[in-house]
Amino acid sequence: MINLESLYSANARNMKKSVIRELLKLIQQPEIISFAGGLPAPDTFPVEDLRKAADVVFTKHATKALQYGTTEGDDDLKAELIKFEERQGLKLGKDNVLITSASQQALDMIPKIFLDPGDYVIAGRPTYVGAIQAIQSYQGRMLGIPFSPENDGFDMVELEKRHERAVRDGKRMKYIYVIPDFQNPSGICWSVEKRQALLRFAYRHDYIIVEDSPYREIRFIGENVPSIYQLDQQGENRGIVINLKTFSKILAPGVRIGWIIASPVLIGKLVTAKQAMDLCTNVFAQKWLAEYLKTGKIYELIGKTCDLYRSKRNHMVEMLEKYLPKRWDLTWTKPEGGLFLWIALPHYIDTDQMIHKAIARNVAYVVGSAFYFDEPEKNAMRINFSFASVEQIEEGVKRLAAVIVKEIELHESGPRGQTSPEGL
Repeated sequence: MINLESLYSANARNMKKSVIRELLKLIQQPEIISFAGGLPAPDTFPVEDLRKAADVVFTKHATKALQYGTTEGDDDLKAELIKFEERQGLKLGKDNVLITSASQQALDMIPKIFLDPGDYVIAGRPTYVGAIQAIQSYQGRMLGIPFSPENDGFDMVELEKRHERAVRDGKRMKYIYVIPDFQNPSGICWSVEKRQALLRFAYRHDYIIVEDSPYREIRFIGENVPSIYQLDQQGENRGIVINLKTFSKILAPGVRIGWIIASPVLIGKLVTAKQAMDLCTNVFAQKWLAEYLKTGKIYELIGKTCDLYRSKRNHMVEMLEKYLPKRWDLTWTKPEGGLFLWIALPHYIDTDQMIHKAIARNVAYVVGSAFYFDEPEKNAMRINFSFASVEQIEEGVKRLAAVIVKEIELHESGPRGQTSPEGL
């Protein structure tokens, strides 16, 4: 039989399966309450409005929608996206926008065009597993930066120290990857001061900033903060920020459409990379979304989604406060938007091991170690609050709390509190 391993490229051998995708295969049973996936609430999907938009495409644009399109993306969709971003303060031309097959394609294109084997990306600890996968697949590495105790962005002192040491050791950094709005997995939002500080850091060292913004519009508490792209545009306007957006969280993930905002020079290079991937993004889907956006209904949809997620987030925080033990070494974030919060447990609890006990109690989460490139911290977990119902949130937290309490009790009771196999 052929030895496939001997034929795989170095890039292929560096590819790793997604821990989250593999976990989701294990928790498909209906009795399991899952806080694991990053799934939007299905009742937010505007099914009827999308059906009407599809009817318009088949009635008016069928032949164009079923034909090849340009790699850059459909002009009608780009025009609607420029209007959409203008409401958030961005001034864009069509050469600033590239349509992608959701933002994950963008996350794959960026290391493809920037990284040589062994190059480094500066990123948070923890950070999005999809970005880690993409960087690994091109033999890249990460310089991990912890977040500040205030959960308002990077610990900038640590960024300076770790960066200086890495440069001294001969490590070559290419870009900075951040999710400043309701970060996946932690749910934290960067302050404007930290965004400005990161921009100044990038200016000093001539780095690109990749600003991943899938949740930016899903803010349900507090005031909007300018994006890093906007801060650059309104400031020195050096064009060093690549902003990634997607319809997956503000409309429906099944449409698989996203967009990149960047300088025309960067967009041109990304277009070249995309040509080798898929020639063009799904043309019908682009025409379909353009027609939907023309109705203006997406703004009402985002508002309703934020209202729903606010209530679910508040309920989950309330249930965590109700069922989890009150301890200094057991904490969770309280996000102002997005889909996730992050629970940090006592250092001796290994959530990689505990997940099997949780599933046995019919509740699931994502292990915290999945969000680290190296030296993973194993005493944390990511919890999704957007998908489960209010009733499931309470019951799921109750089940999860029981598992956590049991782990704490086993540790604190010591060896004498644990029954040996001989004593059974």
